[in-house]
Amino acid sequence: MWGRRSFIRAFAKASVDKQNTKSRLGQFWQVMDPVLTMALYWFLFGFLMGGRGSVENYTGFLAVGVFTFALIRQSVTAGSRSISGNEGLVRSIHFPRAVLPLAVVGKQLRVFYYALPIMIIILLVTGEPVTWQWLLAPVALLLIVLFSVGMALIMARIVATVRDISEVLPYFLRVWGYMSGVMIPIADRLERLGVPDWATFIIEINPGTVFLNCMRDALMDSYFSPGGWINWALAVAWTLIILPFGVWFFWRAEAEYGRG
Repeated sequence: MWGRRSFIRAFAKASVDKQNTKSRLGQFWQVMDPVLTMALYWFLFGFLMGGRGSVENYTGFLAVGVFTFALIRQSVTAGSRSISGNEGLVRSIHFPRAVLPLAVVGKQLRVFYYALPIMIIILLVTGEPVTWQWLLAPVALLLIVLFSVGMALIMARIVATVRDISEVLPYFLRVWGYMSGVMIPIADRLERLGVPDWATFIIEINPGTVFLNCMRDALMDSYFSPGGWINWALAVAWTLIILPFGVWFFWRAEAEYGRG
């Protein structure tokens, strides 16, 4: 795979460029998709459901949640189809099949870079100061990308075997986002609803919640997530579990891809 690193970069760039040529506004939509999603969530969860009072800077809280989880969600979704959607390439050329999920995650990272300035502007406009903790944001992003690679590899093999899973996967990812606190601090809301402590604990340590907490702790001076440094330890743990397992799980079926 290291020998194919140039192909991975070129494939990721070409995928983004191809996607942009399908619309007149091109890369503008790469930025507007999370912005429009954030505006919708702000109206539904912040205004109608009163989520604005849950944190001091709700707009910044929502921006970090939407933009960051979009990277995870889109990497898993696109990665799941990286083998099944490129059967012609898989059957005609001999190469390590793992480069396809890697390239897909690379594409989503490029899309995230396009939208990143908007997230930073939102944070600054809503009053978040630039502090030394911002230096932790690239660390959180690295952990998120490595975790997403592992998830993409796992789902790529599963969907290559059972195609129907790709149809229901977006719904599971959407629920995962809701339960990870993309829109509101989920732990506080569950406590108010009287949810058992064990259920709240599971939600707090799930990787979606953990990675969002790390990114918010790095970029937001007005918000302190439950757990503090424990979130960073959990983020490292989830990455060290999912990435190696994803590589092993995907590699075990290397010879089977493209034969179905």
